Amino acid sequence: MWNLNNSQRLLTRMKRAKIIATLGPACENLETMVMMLKEGVDALRINFAHGEVSYWNELIEKVRRASSLVHRKVALIGDLSGPTVRLGRFDDVVVEKGEEILFFLSKESNVSKKIPIAEEKVFSVISEGDILLIDEGRIKLVVKETGTKEFKSLALNSGVIKAEKNIAIKNKTIPLPPLSEKDVNNVKFVVQHEMDYVGMSFVRTGQDISILRRLLDEIGGKNVGIIAKIETKDAVDNISEITEQADAILVARGDLGLHYDLETIPRIQRSIISEALRKGKPSIVATQLLESMIEHPSPTRSEVVDIMSAVQDGADALMLASETAIGKYPVEAVRWMKRIIEAAEREFKPPKIKPEAKTIYDRFARGIALLADSLEAKIVIFTRTGATARRMSAQRPISMIYAASNDEKVSTKLAIYWGVFPYTLEEGGGDPIQDFINKLKLEGKLSYGDVVVFTYGLRRGATDIVRIVEV
Repeated sequence: MWNLNNSQRLLTRMKRAKIIATLGPACENLETMVMMLKEGVDALRINFAHGEVSYWNELIEKVRRASSLVHRKVALIGDLSGPTVRLGRFDDVVVEKGEEILFFLSKESNVSKKIPIAEEKVFSVISEGDILLIDEGRIKLVVKETGTKEFKSLALNSGVIKAEKNIAIKNKTIPLPPLSEKDVNNVKFVVQHEMDYVGMSFVRTGQDISILRRLLDEIGGKNVGIIAKIETKDAVDNISEITEQADAILVARGDLGLHYDLETIPRIQRSIISEALRKGKPSIVATQLLESMIEHPSPTRSEVVDIMSAVQDGADALMLASETAIGKYPVEAVRWMKRIIEAAEREFKPPKIKPEAKTIYDRFARGIALLADSLEAKIVIFTRTGATARRMSAQRPISMIYAASNDEKVSTKLAIYWGVFPYTLEEGGGDPIQDFINKLKLEGKLSYGDVVVFTYGLRRGATDIVRIVEV
């Protein structure tokens, strides 16, 4: 019943995939934040690996001010540093390909070509032939000789080794706890400042998510969503249990590229997105989406193709990192991201993978999506917890989804969900359905003659009412 021309016209009105931008020096002023939100940013990320508490406080205040000025729900994400190993303190070391470099157990070094590592567990897992990756793979070395507290290596490329850069061992996991002391303090910051999501770095198993969930519950952060960042081989191997436990999944392609051959990353990305679709969880694609725009005002052709592929694979959201945090053109990067997403969605085809129907409410959501698409209707949801909106988003309907909640925190969390446009209901004595229709009409989201499928629940936690209304 729904023809291609109608669906294409509908999809050009508003983008479905969401945009997440990382905050930093390039966009820390209120004016730039407002411009980014106007261009289509749906969520903003603070990377706890950079800055300090006073700076994060300032950013959060400005985000909430900017959100108020543009009258839009914007989710706030706090990104944990995770259990990483970093080099100690030393002066920059220039290395040439084939040169021997010694690593030893220490916090600092004053000897050239002798690099300190403070984490003892590195030395317990290192073996001859291992490939070391420093500073996200910018420096590669091969281990030639090992000892209990030191090892020798040969540089595989020329470059500069700098202090306190991260170090990894290709295809090996250093046995660190899932949350560091710094991470625990940052989680407390997330809860205290009522942020919407926390990004968990270097997740390895579903148990890691459970540990973070327990911590959140203990400190009053039960409603904070967990985004599991898939960055390691262990995480890829355990993707099913991690997706089951997390609230959203992030494909961290930069770190995955340290452990897998680069030509395999697109396949891994599709596989992770597919698993998220099956579990009905949002997926986020990150790293180097518009890397060239750190220095240039427009993207490369390959970056455009990359983003379009991620959208067509079924990603819920795409994340800009350095492009907006430290790049010269943060607003232009968002503008281009939106433009590319909209172009990709003009050729929208619902994914073949459908979410698992584990409950009657999952099947109910699938039925509502089919009903709305067959009627060429728009979907309006009243939700207390956000679960109905999540289920509806997972169905990937052609119809637009407008979700309203009387809980500000619930509606803000919905900002990262594909195709969901969140609102907060104002308390009042009128008919909430009619009030919401009037609001959507005022904003131009509904017009005379539009068919609307309403769904809501009379009982908490249940979605059991459907109404079809012609505006």
